[in-house]
Amino acid sequence: MKQYCRYCVNLCVNNFPYCSAKGKALSESYCKHTNTCKEFIFADVEAEYQDAFGETGGYHERQRKERIKQDWEQITLNLK
Repeated sequence: MKQYCRYCVNLCVNNFPYCSAKGKALSESYCKHTNTCKEFIFADVEAEYQDAFGETGGYHERQRKERIKQDWEQITLNLK
C-alpha cells in the first residue's frame, strides 16, 4: 500500500495542512503525493470522504492489469 499524508490520522486540515506527529505545517501538494513517513497511521474510517481534504471517496488500491501475450510472426519480404 502506498502512503499519502492525506490518508494519515496525524494530518489536520483547517486553514493549512498540519502534521501533529512532525509538529509542522505541510504544503497541500506534499500531502497529496506518496511518501515514506515513519509516523504514518492509516485512517481506516467508514465515511463518505476519507481523506483530510474531503476530495476523494477514500483510498482504493489499483487493480493489476494482466499482460496480453501476443504471438509475433516474422514477416519476410520478397524483393525481386
